Amino acid sequence: MAHDHARKSKVWHIRIAARMTPRAAFSLFEVAISLAIVALSVTSVLLLFPMGVKTQQQARFRLYAAAKAQEMVESFAASHNANANIDAEAMQAWDVPVGYRATHPDLETRLSTHLFGIMPLPMAIARRLDSDNDEIQKILDEGGYLYYSQPQATTNLDPTAYRTAPPNEAQKLVFAVTGYAQNNAIFSFPWKAWPYYVPWPSPPAHGIHKPEHLPATAQTFRFPLVEDPTKATDPFAYCWETASDPTDPHMAVVFDHAEGGLRYGYQQYAYQRRNHFNAAEANRQVRQQRESVIRYVQSALWYAKQVGMPASVIDPATTTPLTDFVVLSGPYSGRIDKQVLALRYLAHAAMCLTRWYPLDRLGGQPSTASPTPTTAVLCDEVSLRGALSPKVWVTHDKIIFWHESAMNLGMLNAASNPYDWGSPRPLQRATMMDFPLIEWDLSSTTSMLPSTQLWGASQTAVQWRPLSASPVINANRSYQFPEHDFSTVWSANTDKVTLTAPFDAWQRCRQLVFWAVDWQAYEDFETAPSAPVDASKYPIAGPLGAPGSEMSFDARMDYNLMCDPLLYMFRNPEKLLAYNQDVRGLPTGTDVSSYHQDSEDGIEASEDKGVGRAHLFNGVFGADRNCNLTLDRGPLPTTSRMRAMSVGRFNFYDPRVPLVIR
Repeated sequence: MAHDHARKSKVWHIRIAARMTPRAAFSLFEVAISLAIVALSVTSVLLLFPMGVKTQQQARFRLYAAAKAQEMVESFAASHNANANIDAEAMQAWDVPVGYRATHPDLETRLSTHLFGIMPLPMAIARRLDSDNDEIQKILDEGGYLYYSQPQATTNLDPTAYRTAPPNEAQKLVFAVTGYAQNNAIFSFPWKAWPYYVPWPSPPAHGIHKPEHLPATAQTFRFPLVEDPTKATDPFAYCWETASDPTDPHMAVVFDHAEGGLRYGYQQYAYQRRNHFNAAEANRQVRQQRESVIRYVQSALWYAKQVGMPASVIDPATTTPLTDFVVLSGPYSGRIDKQVLALRYLAHAAMCLTRWYPLDRLGGQPSTASPTPTTAVLCDEVSLRGALSPKVWVTHDKIIFWHESAMNLGMLNAASNPYDWGSPRPLQRATMMDFPLIEWDLSSTTSMLPSTQLWGASQTAVQWRPLSASPVINANRSYQFPEHDFSTVWSANTDKVTLTAPFDAWQRCRQLVFWAVDWQAYEDFETAPSAPVDASKYPIAGPLGAPGSEMSFDARMDYNLMCDPLLYMFRNPEKLLAYNQDVRGLPTGTDVSSYHQDSEDGIEASEDKGVGRAHLFNGVFGADRNCNLTLDRGPLPTTSRMRAMSVGRFNFYDPRVPLVIR
């Protein structure tokens, strides 16, 4: 038993010792478990890493998008919108570009030009881009564009800065404008570029004009600028204002009228030859000028009487000027424009007296109560066209009365009657409120203007009728085409006017949507043709040539030198980047600076103008879209598709009228 006890005790101690001895290594199973945990941790980190990179990249592009959106809206709202090198008047709306879509006050229209650096992405590339909810493709399907920008800020493209511009990651931004454009106000009424401005007061408006579109009635108002027989036709002018209103035959007398061997009106006074060879000749011409200026005043007084101005205005006994309209008698009763014109002409004619007669000769200030031949200038009665002009002793006080009354009523008329076009607007008071609100009447296809042939072409065109916020009265004729009566073009659907209707803020809201995508990775990103260019971006010349010898439509396309610094909304937006020949056969990395359109002549030349240059106008050869003057190709084939990452949306106000915020 003692032996058994010893054996059991030994075994027990061995077991205790075994339990107390530390292990030297992990088992294979434990190692496997540990490796699995480590692998899972590393895999998780690796999976999270690209998500972090993507988040950081998305945050960076959101900053780019916010900066670009702010820059674009600022440029849209603050940049001028004049296009000084386009024709503004025609006999039909489609014969001048001023009323085209290209001049509408929409953000993408204003900025998508070669002067602001916002350009449509080639349609072939845009169609390869996927986005959430397929938004990009829906925009394209509805006729919209996807845009990219130049590496520089939203200002005019400067080819001289291309090589010095560093690579710009912001070009990976593409963007679109969502929300439909509204029916905007017409930028300028194409039949007559109203408002017309003249200095106030002034004589009947006149100026240089080619003879090709002057009817017989207007031809009678032609005159040489210098009364010299050797210069009877070069140069010449005509008095537009006397030809503008066929219902007023009296206005012409104020400008030029011959009767009884004498000439009356402004022309005979202002356009006389004045060559002072000696003192005697100079004195003779002074006497002649004094006589001619009196005849000018007589014609203005005669017109005021024919218009029906009361005697209290024609020969005032007070120095207090008019501050409100008067009541006219006779055929022009109710015509506010006529009394405004009469006072404008009379004030100007009377002011001309002050050049030839000193203040004391005009009665002093205040003028002598009882005028005499030494204290006033007599404008005696004279028979013109069978009617007598009033007899008036002109004094300095009367000149002041007519001048101040003319200024008051001219300003009042411009402010009160924006849709009465019978009188030009005072140049001293040019404001945005002088421009009438006119929109195209899109309410019905039956209200469109009848089909009319294009000037100088066999094609015909139709056009929406213009619709004004209030009926336009006394529209008269335009300066360029005084023979054309456009009184029948207006729409009768006055209840369809929307420009003056109340609106909520959301109705004027559109949205800029930005995506980030490396579209320059495509192999054809510089050789793909430009996106389709709206035909309204071609600034064709207005009608030229006399009826029967019209300048052809093709010739009109080639007539204007498209002066880039004066055209802000026209041409292919990629014009300064576009190639003038096929570059697909050139190796990658080729210097293409000499392949740019107008690369030799500078930006004022027009390599894309005229017949036979439509392929250049449309940019069919592609463009240097990263602006580095080198032909580049990306690694991605054209069969691949990319996904664009949404990075920002920005609401902006969409105006319906042309405006500039300074």
